[in-house]
Amino acid sequence: MAGRIELSRFHRLWAAAAAGNLGDGVYRVAILLLAARLTSDPVAFSALTALGFVPWLLLGLPAGVLVDRYDRRRLALLVGIVRTAVLAALLAAVATDTMSLWLLYGVVVVLGAGETVYDTSVLSMVPAVVERDRLEAANGRLQGADMLVQSFVAPPIASAVFAVTASGAFGVNVACYAIAAALMLALPGTYRAAQADGTAPMGRAIGEALRFVRGHPVHRAMLSVVIGLGFANAMATALVALWTRETLDVPEAAFGAFLLTASVGGLVGSQTAARVAGRTGRGRAMVLAATVTGLGMLLAAATRNMYVAAFAWALTGWAILVWNVVYGSLRQRLTPDALLGRTIGVYRVVAWGVMPLGALAGGLLADAGDLRTPILVAALLTLAAGGYAASALTNARIDAAVAEADVASARP
Repeated sequence: MAGRIELSRFHRLWAAAAAGNLGDGVYRVAILLLAARLTSDPVAFSALTALGFVPWLLLGLPAGVLVDRYDRRRLALLVGIVRTAVLAALLAAVATDTMSLWLLYGVVVVLGAGETVYDTSVLSMVPAVVERDRLEAANGRLQGADMLVQSFVAPPIASAVFAVTASGAFGVNVACYAIAAALMLALPGTYRAAQADGTAPMGRAIGEALRFVRGHPVHRAMLSVVIGLGFANAMATALVALWTRETLDVPEAAFGAFLLTASVGGLVGSQTAARVAGRTGRGRAMVLAATVTGLGMLLAAATRNMYVAAFAWALTGWAILVWNVVYGSLRQRLTPDALLGRTIGVYRVVAWGVMPLGALAGGLLADAGDLRTPILVAALLTLAAGGYAASALTNARIDAAVAEADVASARP
């Protein structure tokens, strides 16, 4: 009976996350289309994307503190209500033709701030609704749904509705967020972290998480690999539009289809990650994922054939999602519940922090060489990260850390 109850709770959490992800996908497309109507200034337009990084860099760690102090479902529900209201206000501004670029900037910042709390809350709730040895399968389903709705479902819906009426696209957005909030409200149970401490100053609470990650050999090794992979991936993808057009001769009409190959690979990767980890072990699965990512980038850099490059992009998409599912599940399993939100925040801040640097490095390398140079360098960095993972994230070391964490979690 207990197993069925837990499964039902996971399905409700999955449904809430999927509805929210659909709303995110519609929002990201519609907001860019709306910005294009408001300005043609490249700097003003790019500021919209840059503002998306700011909340995670500034609020990722404080958001983790909140998630570790308060009931995670209630935090996600509160954010769901706020973002529904914010999008409703944006909808009203679009419908009444009172929209401005500054209002759009404000919406991006507010929703980005909410995302730091919402995403961390949902990820921190997963270990509470599934058994510990099913985390890979559960995270695979969550990330698969995220990939499906944001890459395949949301873009055509958002663009088609926006072409008819801009306010209609944001109406779909509001409906998705409202449904996600309703599903989160219907999720039974309490989700406050075990032994949560709501009295420590925020700085001390953040410091505790930083010391935990730095002092844990497997966390420290995984975070090091995340830095390398995040930097390299941003470097490889920063100029993808120029690379496909000028090097591969991909027609503009086919650019979206080219990008979808990575999404297809990622969708398959999200659904096969648990099986890969089960057969090879978690450590070898992560090494395999990093290695295949690097080899896919090498193949992409070496070819001028769009079809070969599309296959390489699909291969990297598969490997990246295998890595994300396995390492994300291991992060949940190795972290005490009272530290989970802050630990996720540490990883997110680091990952989001290196991505702009990687993108900038990609531009400088392309300027010094050609459009294939950043992909080649990213491939070598990724393979180097995989080599480090092979020595630092062995199956034996990970299994020992998991056994120790499982014993600690069973203590009253």
